[in-house]
Amino acid sequence: MDVRSTRKLIPDQSRQLAALAEHTRTTLATFAAETVYYDVTALQLLDEWVEFRLQQDPDPSSETRLLWAIFLGETLRRQHAGVWILQELNTGEKALAVSCPLQDAGNETVDIWGPVNRRIDEGIAASLTYFYMLTSIRLRQPPQGS
Repeated sequence: MDVRSTRKLIPDQSRQLAALAEHTRTTLATFAAETVYYDVTALQLLDEWVEFRLQQDPDPSSETRLLWAIFLGETLRRQHAGVWILQELNTGEKALAVSCPLQDAGNETVDIWGPVNRRIDEGIAASLTYFYMLTSIRLRQPPQGS
C-alpha cells in the first residue's frame, strides 16, 4: 500500500470512531452473552462473529466491514496508546489506520482494513486474533541492539 500522506484525526473524528467501536462492542456482548472488553478475548469473539456472519452472507456490506475494522483499530489504539490516522493513498483513496508508539520512540502505522478483508477472503486462517497478537508482539519489542 503506497501512502501519499498521513494525518492524525481530529478529536471529534476519533470520538466518532470510538462510538462506532462501542456499538460493535455491545453487539459482540449480545452475540456472546457476556461482557466484552477491548482485548484479545474480544477479538476471538469477533472472529467467531465474523465466521457466523460469513455463513449467512459471504460478502458482507461495506458498513459491516467498517465496524469490524474500527473495532480492531480501537482495540489496538487502546491497548497500545495509539492514535487514529487517515492515510491518503497514491490511488487517491483514503484509509483509516492506527499509529502506535514503539519502544524506540518511533511509531508504526497499523493497517486495519487489510486484516479484515483477508479474514473475509481467507477465513479463520487469517484470524483477526492472530493478527492482533503478532502486531502486539511487534509493537512491544525492544529497540534493535538492546
